[in-house]
Amino acid sequence: MYLRKLIISLCILVAIIVLQSGIGFWAHQNSEFHTERNRIANQMLTEFISLRADKQRLKVWLAEYLLTDNANTDFRDTLFQRKQQQLSALDKLAIRDQLFSTSEADLQHIMQQVKVISLLQTNLQTLEHALRTREIASYQDDTERWQTLISLFDKFQDTDLAELLQAAIAQQKQRANATENDALRAVQKVKQIMLLISIAGIVLAVLLGYHLSKALRQPLQQLLTGTKQLQQGNFAHRINEQGPTEFAELARQFNLMSGHIDAFTGQEKKSQQATEQRVQARTAELQQALAQLHQAELRQKQLLTDISHELRTPATSIQGEAEISLRGKDKDLIEYKDAFGRILASSQQLNRRIDDLLFLARGEERLLQVSLKKVPLTQFVSQLCSQVQQQLHSRFQLTLSPLPPLSSTQWLLVDSEKFATVLGIITDNAQHYAKQSDQLQLAITPGDNELSVQLADQGIGVSPQDQQQLFERHYRSTAARQARPDGLGIGLSIAQAIMQAHDGTITLSANQPQGTIVMLTLPLFNGAVDENTDH
Repeated sequence: MYLRKLIISLCILVAIIVLQSGIGFWAHQNSEFHTERNRIANQMLTEFISLRADKQRLKVWLAEYLLTDNANTDFRDTLFQRKQQQLSALDKLAIRDQLFSTSEADLQHIMQQVKVISLLQTNLQTLEHALRTREIASYQDDTERWQTLISLFDKFQDTDLAELLQAAIAQQKQRANATENDALRAVQKVKQIMLLISIAGIVLAVLLGYHLSKALRQPLQQLLTGTKQLQQGNFAHRINEQGPTEFAELARQFNLMSGHIDAFTGQEKKSQQATEQRVQARTAELQQALAQLHQAELRQKQLLTDISHELRTPATSIQGEAEISLRGKDKDLIEYKDAFGRILASSQQLNRRIDDLLFLARGEERLLQVSLKKVPLTQFVSQLCSQVQQQLHSRFQLTLSPLPPLSSTQWLLVDSEKFATVLGIITDNAQHYAKQSDQLQLAITPGDNELSVQLADQGIGVSPQDQQQLFERHYRSTAARQARPDGLGIGLSIAQAIMQAHDGTITLSANQPQGTIVMLTLPLFNGAVDENTDH
């Protein structure tokens, strides 16, 4: 809409410019027309005056010729030639003057002048013939000769040439004045028209500019207000999408831009909030990590206390038994055997604590370095049962669940020494935490791809809140500490690391109605067994 108004306004201004240019061109042509008319009229006047003057000069020459009979004929010929040129020029100017005639009276005046020019041309030819052929010489009397020549100069075909030429000059002067006045009036008229058109163009341009600026002011003010609102952060501000089509489209685009900025700002705020939440989460994790470090520090202190107690108890026992054995008189062999047995038990306990400390010093990466070998299933089950039985104290009774038929083509990849360590850990825990019952149950279940080993006791059991932390290093539940004050809390973490190195698992669950079930799983393979192959 506004674009159409702008185009119309520009077209009007262009039309005014074209009109002014056209009028200027017309004024120039009109001025040239009247100027040319005036120039022709003045030239004809000049030629008529020159013609009259040359005619008088020729008359003087003729008088001199008649009186002296010795005049210069070259001068005569020159005058004839000049008069002929003047008449020829007048004839051409008359023809051109006809082209620039503007009225019927003007054309009649030109035709009158043409007749005069034609009569003068005829007279000139007659006079030239008379003077050149010396017809005048046939007259013997000077008076008769003079009268004849005068009649040739002043009268021709019953016309007074002097009066005719004088009248032609007078008429030509009037025509020259008239054409000059016409030229002046034409220039004045052009000036007036140009002034009127210029004033009209200026007024129209002012009106168009005012109208366009009025139509442009309100949308620009709205746009300026919108930009200020955006600068102040009010991205929800919208511009009224009304008015001319162009400004409505501009307002719509501005609103779209504001909407995109508002959406982007909202997303940025959400991203900032999410970042803050992640920072808070990371802070909480760091706080939790610090709490865990604090708990680890406390466990480390407890570990040092437990280690001191663990090492002090067997060392004190060994020292006491040795002192008792050396004190007093000689004793019989049975007493010495009993003393050495107690010393051996205490030294074994001390060695186990030292092994635990070595495990702690080596770290889990040493536990992951297993040497796997192919072991037939039947051989592995036999070794497993024998190892568990050997590690039981004399007061505990092991019940083996019935074994299903074992396949001779199935085998496992096992580091027997490391797996024996796992069996020792779970068997030792079952004996230490099952003091109220001496019954243990072992179940071995082979599957298609997996072998399950389950050892169940009737000890202190596993609480749900402790089940997730049992495999953490140095962690011991309250019930475990009450049942057994000594212990480092590293056995299950070691067993888990060894089982993971075998691609197996270890889990603990509650045994109903009382006790704990330890479940071990190992991958089981099918095919021919090459016992000398290591992995």
